[in-house]
Amino acid sequence: MAANMLLAIQERLPDFSGAERAVGKYVLAHPEKVLQMNTKALAQAAGASPATVVRFARRMGTAGYADFKIQLSAEQHTDPLLLQEITPHEDLAMMKDKLSLRIRQTLTDTNQSLANDQVDAAVAQLAASQSMSVYGIGASLLAATDFVQKFSRLGLAPFLGRDIDEVIAHLVNQPAPGVVVLISNSGENPNVVTIAKSVPAGLTTIVLTKAPKSTLAKMADIVLVTQPTSITGQMRTAATTSLMAQLYAIDLVYYRYFQRRYKDHVQRIQTSFETLHRVQPRRH
Repeated sequence: MAANMLLAIQERLPDFSGAERAVGKYVLAHPEKVLQMNTKALAQAAGASPATVVRFARRMGTAGYADFKIQLSAEQHTDPLLLQEITPHEDLAMMKDKLSLRIRQTLTDTNQSLANDQVDAAVAQLAASQSMSVYGIGASLLAATDFVQKFSRLGLAPFLGRDIDEVIAHLVNQPAPGVVVLISNSGENPNVVTIAKSVPAGLTTIVLTKAPKSTLAKMADIVLVTQPTSITGQMRTAATTSLMAQLYAIDLVYYRYFQRRYKDHVQRIQTSFETLHRVQPRRH
């Protein structure tokens, strides 16, 4: 179920077929009117077929058109301004509402797109590995840094690559079995794709991306799919929500990994905390 059906429709319009997109646009323009329509009426209004309306409803994650209208009814009072990108003169309250809506949508959609079997496969490979390395560019580098920080506290030593030449040189000598985590929202960043091509046998490639059909995803052994929200236009919130989605996915993998040796990991976290507390100067 989408956190906000209207925002979810707006996000997914580019992925729909032409007929499905027409249905989506009509729903966005007339949400209250759609609640009073059956499939035939909506199909006629949108210039589509009843079968397309049903298919559209299911692609939105609902059981069918009736279920779709039930979920849509919860959005009757959504301010249309919340679905737009930020503007130069809106107040802070509106900006907070817009951003929080997108973050909730991102977390809900990413929670659904992260396939349980892929998460568990990633965790199993991490647990069986003698080495880990992680790489990302731009906002994805922040996510890579978060991955290293979390797993380092469990006594592991992930290698964080910041330069393509440095990463490729490291991969040649990385102990196997090992894991290479590549983070790219688009899955098409040429540097990250080059690194994926350089991963030697014996290392498992885990890709974190929003694009399961991307070049990078096709080269991966395991794909973790995120669903950031964004608004098409001159100004985009994609960098904010994509990072949020990536951090959530990393948190999920981390906690799942933590479960495998729960008591030992709790002890490591406690030891790490006590050591930091002991060596850091007291603040007055």
